[in-house]
Amino acid sequence: MVESLRSWIERFRTRPLTGRALLAVGSIMWVAGALYCSGYETLTSGIDNWPASLVWSAVAVLPWLALFEWTKTKGGQRFGPIRFAVLFVAVAIASVAAEAAINLLQGKTPSPIALLLLRRVPAIGASLLLILWSRAGQPAEDERAGAEKLCALAPSIDWVAAADNYVELHIAGRTVMRRMTLRDAEQALAGRGFVRIHRRYLVNRHRIAAISGGTDLLVRLEGGIELPVGRAFANNLAQAA
Repeated sequence: MVESLRSWIERFRTRPLTGRALLAVGSIMWVAGALYCSGYETLTSGIDNWPASLVWSAVAVLPWLALFEWTKTKGGQRFGPIRFAVLFVAVAIASVAAEAAINLLQGKTPSPIALLLLRRVPAIGASLLLILWSRAGQPAEDERAGAEKLCALAPSIDWVAAADNYVELHIAGRTVMRRMTLRDAEQALAGRGFVRIHRRYLVNRHRIAAISGGTDLLVRLEGGIELPVGRAFANNLAQAA
């Protein structure tokens, strides 16, 4: 479980969320932002307008989550500090403008720009920290190129073995070396049918012919190769079965 959680956190850090994961995280952030707004309004005015808090969160919090997710894409990773700073300011302006427009449509008295920005400080700060955290974990350009080449080979790979700072790609009886860690290989091959079964091994689940053993499991691949299953990774194998 610890390894699965660590793997999910690393994917969240470096890969854009999709599907149900994106919907779940987006919903959590939306509600959290609404709770913050509702609490702020209750403390300052004594009025708790939950629908208005949800609308505010949609325009003041979710744009920062969207920016964080975009920075994990290939296009976002190519943005340098200056272009990113310009984009950051543009998102802030768009968010403030959206709230101001909603207030005007509802006939509310326009709030000072400084106040609108101040209420966004937690979301802006959290977004900036997440982006810096994400970029610290993103591979360099040559590493990304290596990951892309690995993905291209994915359908033909039978299993992957750790070899210090390299990995061995076992393909139809031959071995190809790549300079990366097994963790990097696991991240690059995520969603392509590969299962981590051991601290040293990653296997293509489509090549698994049988699973044997009691307490100490073994995976037999097509061609007769048998690999041990680490106890910490047995659950991964069960989920992939």
